[in-house]
Amino acid sequence: MNAWLYVHAPQLLLDTQLALQTTAQQQQPQILLDGSRVGARQVVQCNQAAAAAGIRLHMAEVTATTLLADVQLRPYQAQQEQRILAQLAQLWYQDIAHIALYPPQGLLFEVASMLRLYGGFEGLLQQLQQRLQEWPIRYVVASGDTPMRARLLAQAGCSLLSNDARTVQQAVAQLPITASGLEPLHITRLQQVGITTIGALQQRHRSALGKRFGRAMTQYLAQLSGELPTPQQYYQPPAQFHQQLDLLAEVASWAQLVFPLRRLLQQLEAFLQVRQLSVRGLLLRVTHRDGQHTEQLIGFAHPVWQLKDMLGLTQLQLERQQLPEPALELALRAQRLEPRQQQHNDLVQASAEVAAPTQPLGELVSRLQARLGERAVQLPQPQRDWRPQQAQQWQLWQATATSAGLMPQLPRPLWLLDPEQPIDPQHWQLQWGPERLASGWWDDTPCQRDYYVALDQQQRQGWIFHSQQGWFVHGWFT
Repeated sequence: MNAWLYVHAPQLLLDTQLALQTTAQQQQPQILLDGSRVGARQVVQCNQAAAAAGIRLHMAEVTATTLLADVQLRPYQAQQEQRILAQLAQLWYQDIAHIALYPPQGLLFEVASMLRLYGGFEGLLQQLQQRLQEWPIRYVVASGDTPMRARLLAQAGCSLLSNDARTVQQAVAQLPITASGLEPLHITRLQQVGITTIGALQQRHRSALGKRFGRAMTQYLAQLSGELPTPQQYYQPPAQFHQQLDLLAEVASWAQLVFPLRRLLQQLEAFLQVRQLSVRGLLLRVTHRDGQHTEQLIGFAHPVWQLKDMLGLTQLQLERQQLPEPALELALRAQRLEPRQQQHNDLVQASAEVAAPTQPLGELVSRLQARLGERAVQLPQPQRDWRPQQAQQWQLWQATATSAGLMPQLPRPLWLLDPEQPIDPQHWQLQWGPERLASGWWDDTPCQRDYYVALDQQQRQGWIFHSQQGWFVHGWFT
């Protein structure tokens, strides 16, 4: 069984722009104009406030501004709308693999293999709508037994979802010839001979139509009926994530960029989910009025991929930053991608963690770094040196831990004193030792000591040593 689903968003660009505005701004009349010359431009998209005032699609700019003097005018940007369409494809790619882009406002889905999984068109549509919870765009969805039938129904505003091919064919046959998608010249000539619906066109002999309108007409009818397959170029997600967003108005602080940033991070979550990847860093780039750029690098101490984690940690880091100038555009690039790691190695470990849930160490470090700064959180790393003072050094959390593979597993205290404190050996009871350390001659800091584990009069376990200078306590065991 052939089954196709077509999503048509007639005001995709304007709806996306409205979603980035406040409620008060959304209620202002707004229109998008397309055309080569100012004054000759036409309305291609308008919001509800403009439509309520009488503005209609394809209305001339002069007429629209005369009808509503305070209407907000913006140029229609086809390339930007196509980028948004690709972002929607990336979002839905988590559910459906075969997606064809029909720029600037349409997406075609091959869903024959998905209907059983989702329990029919209604279940599939519910899943698609769930992905769009934070995308308040208006769209029409229609199904069809051929790609062209699904597309024509959706573009005509007919929301039909049916597994019955005859029902779909009858609905398409009732569409006006102006909704056929044919060239305007062909539509005019068909209307002149009394063909006003697609059904009336299908009833005519194809050979006669071919002689009068050419091969394109017979090919159109063959693709409409499914006799001739419609070639599709399915969407392939990019290997890297880099998206940008036009802010429409100047934004003066990083805090005000959190709302549009959430939209970009939602797209990044979909990108990572499809590939089962996590991310360790984000590069934010804002563009100012003069064309200059400001970049902010966001690092994570542990791999993340969910929207809530990326947004929360990013907000914490942006609280400490200031924008030098207001921004007009925001771009996001994912850095340091890595495959996701399995959380549990065995069932026993997984059960123990479920019974006693704890905050992952990496998440805690990420929050500390976001609040205090990356260099404020460091990790002690063992070094291949016998001297206690040089046996470890502090490194940033992301630094690769060095191994002390040649160092023996000898008793060492967690708490080292700096400097060492002199003691009276008569007040100590030796438990283990001696361990002689004679090292450091190569860097002019020699160390020649005999170390012991001992108890003092308060039964505290310490690490003491004897050298030419006398007896000292160097650390305490816990």
